[in-house]
Amino acid sequence: MRGNEFLEKFGLIAPEYIEEAEAKPKSRKKPWIKWLAAAAAVCFIAGLAFSMDFYFHDGTPHSSDPAEGPSDLLMNGIHYYISPYLSVSDELPEGFVHAGETAVGGFENCPYYINPGIPEWVYVYHEVRTNGKIDSSGTLIPTEPHNAYVRYVDERLRGKGIVCFDGNYYISMWSASLYDYPDVSLEYYEKIESDYGIRIEGEVPEGFEYVGTTEFSGYDTVPRKKLSSNEGKFEVYANPAEPEVILVSTFWHTHTAEEKTETRHDGFNIYIKYDCPFA
Repeated sequence: MRGNEFLEKFGLIAPEYIEEAEAKPKSRKKPWIKWLAAAAAVCFIAGLAFSMDFYFHDGTPHSSDPAEGPSDLLMNGIHYYISPYLSVSDELPEGFVHAGETAVGGFENCPYYINPGIPEWVYVYHEVRTNGKIDSSGTLIPTEPHNAYVRYVDERLRGKGIVCFDGNYYISMWSASLYDYPDVSLEYYEKIESDYGIRIEGEVPEGFEYVGTTEFSGYDTVPRKKLSSNEGKFEVYANPAEPEVILVSTFWHTHTAEEKTETRHDGFNIYIKYDCPFA
């Protein structure tokens, strides 16, 4: 099984981001970086993203200490973190151009790439472990790591649930930031939370009507079509009298001692209007 097939099988990378390629610039590796490959393999099994440690500071790339925290790039005052969807590609995506080289997580001379049309993304070419096979006991047997283009995402976008509806942008209250790079003001957030909560269980509240199902724009993207989402396809409900809020269909499960079995709950996540910095 190829590396990308492994990621796709276990739901660790969106199929639309899997790309085949021949061009593979080289980066030199330090011996102590072997921990990265092992750690990444564990992350793949657990369904978690891994991170590496490097920074850009005032336009000059340099290494960071892994003990300092999660890896990020600092460019023009904005932090970029590795994609939570492990968006790894063997071919440099179209439109990205070489912008320099940096040291990252023990690797030296790693090229990085930017695209003025997609300023919220940066690709860095470094070694990753994205392939392996599962033996009869269910154990991952890793293969040798290889170089690939790894997407890093603007912190203001990374992990954010966004819906574009009729020319306006709405962000999930679950993912809206209130402090560093605030998406909305604390006062605004608390008012909506007081009126609606963060999630509603049960039937659609009075006054809200079905307006359509979102088109999936892709992970790590800013949805720009009339009714689209960067999380998937969901039913959306709106109330003309309450333009600050839309409801997005969802479901979740609980399993409490009282329930004695898993119980499914259907309802809606609350999305609130905000000024998308990438619109």
